[in-house]
Amino acid sequence: MLQQQAEALGGDSLDAYLHRIGLDGRPAADEDGLRTVHRAHHFSIPFENLDIHLGRSYSFSTRHLVQKMVTRRRGGFCYELNLLLAAALRGLGFEVDVMEGQMRRREGGFGPPYDHMTLRVPLGDKDWLADVGNGETFQQPLPWDGSWTPQERGGAYRVVRREDGEPAAAGRAASAKAWQVEYRESEGAEREVVYHFRSASTTAEGFLPMLAFHTTSAKSQFTKGWIVTRPLEGGGRMTAARGLLMTTREGKMERHAIGSASELERILAEEFGMLPVAVPPSWFSRGG
Repeated sequence: MLQQQAEALGGDSLDAYLHRIGLDGRPAADEDGLRTVHRAHHFSIPFENLDIHLGRSYSFSTRHLVQKMVTRRRGGFCYELNLLLAAALRGLGFEVDVMEGQMRRREGGFGPPYDHMTLRVPLGDKDWLADVGNGETFQQPLPWDGSWTPQERGGAYRVVRREDGEPAAAGRAASAKAWQVEYRESEGAEREVVYHFRSASTTAEGFLPMLAFHTTSAKSQFTKGWIVTRPLEGGGRMTAARGLLMTTREGKMERHAIGSASELERILAEEFGMLPVAVPPSWFSRGG
């Protein structure tokens, strides 16, 4: 059963989380603190779906999320990553609202409601969009004022109203309900909608049907193959998926075949920093 919202991390759990993402001390509950935690989480905890293929069940309890992603140094997919961030931010004194979104699909159109989870963080007279559960998107939280936020890997993102593409008045979410995240490669380039979402706060129970779909349906992209991916400092990315290790730096990709379960176990430990994960040999006898 999902909790209605992630409990606030505190005490040793909060300190362990901060250590996991490479931070010493507790950042203040202000804009700089939000940026610091968001960026550190983004670069430290990988996006991955291994538990689906290991036959393990998913739990969104805060205790389970900490055990998995902090103690065992695993990663997670969007719901897990953003719920852990929400719990940590609450523990640091931030207010956090959970919202549901719909990802743009490669084949066109958007996913159903609750396809994605994202977070709103109000600070003073300004709202921020936080999202560490999207693999390759923004490293820094986005201000809710329509301004473009440049990324270290290039390009920029912004939050605008879904209806007319205009920023909210005074940078607050309350003036409209339907929103979208846009991306552009450079100033003046064509804008691309990454996902849209509704600013109304929701509870984690609403994500249960889509959690079941993502983790069990043959139509889900996550059940079709395993993936582990993390960004690299300077704009690169490392991804292990379907028998390949792919590393991108300065626009150039290197591919190496992963030949066995033991080799993948080594990669998960050495390249993604995970504690030992027992990979079934059958992943490779079937071609990964």
